Amino acid sequence: MATIGPITLYREKSVIHRFGDRSERKDSETPTFVLRSNRLTMEVSSKSHSDTIVVRAHSVSGTLRMAAVVAERFLRDPEAFEPENAYPPDWAALWDRKIPAYDRKFNDAAWTSLHVGGKTVFATTDSPPIEAIERMARGADLDERTIKAAMLSLFGRVSASEIVVQHDSQTAVVVTPFSGYLRAAVLERKEGRTGSFSISVHHAKTRKVTVPEVLNFCADLIESTNLRQFLERAPGNGGSPAKAPEHLHLQIEAALARRRELAQFVDGFETANRVQYRPERPDL
Repeated sequence: MATIGPITLYREKSVIHRFGDRSERKDSETPTFVLRSNRLTMEVSSKSHSDTIVVRAHSVSGTLRMAAVVAERFLRDPEAFEPENAYPPDWAALWDRKIPAYDRKFNDAAWTSLHVGGKTVFATTDSPPIEAIERMARGADLDERTIKAAMLSLFGRVSASEIVVQHDSQTAVVVTPFSGYLRAAVLERKEGRTGSFSISVHHAKTRKVTVPEVLNFCADLIESTNLRQFLERAPGNGGSPAKAPEHLHLQIEAALARRRELAQFVDGFETANRVQYRPERPDL
């Protein structure tokens, strides 16, 4: 029997300084590069093996939706990630279906990558730093030591003293399975502050709610909250496109339409399932 969980999603930022290349950079205090990413780890197991799968993406909601695809494929075929699998999933097509029309038009930086056992299984964009980090981490949580070791392998002939890494990781979503329900805890950002809420989705007598369903539901909740915050910050208070600068009219109209679509998804899920919020349902 294939099982999934627990699942943890982190917002991560790594700042890498390589001080040995001062001749190439006028300001040695300028980072060689800054790596921002959302990183989700998912423990999966079956009768034959167990793995930790890593999903990365540009946004929290995008990471959750790609993770839902991965979870669904693993539950359908636990051998989906095995090298000898004759029919591997078409990850590019599966990811493409998960990109909302709003993102296609207003977020052309959407990307994702999938890693198993340190190997990059799929990536929409080549990123040698991410590949080096995941190759070194092999599904484990990241810290400055792991990232520094990855950078040493990436840069080649440099000494450890030439590389300084600053790494910050903040938990964003934790999904935990229990016998009677699936629970998701969400840490959200609100006007520079942090807040949190949790949802518990209970199994029915005739049907168990699945991990992919809960991941997609969390993605819809988080995206809807982010769109509300965008509209509140938009010039003209976001209540009407007519009140905003002309260059924002189309985006605000699209954001309002997307928010209505997400509200339908959320309402439909809440109608079909027993959902409990703590402390309360977020303002969508």
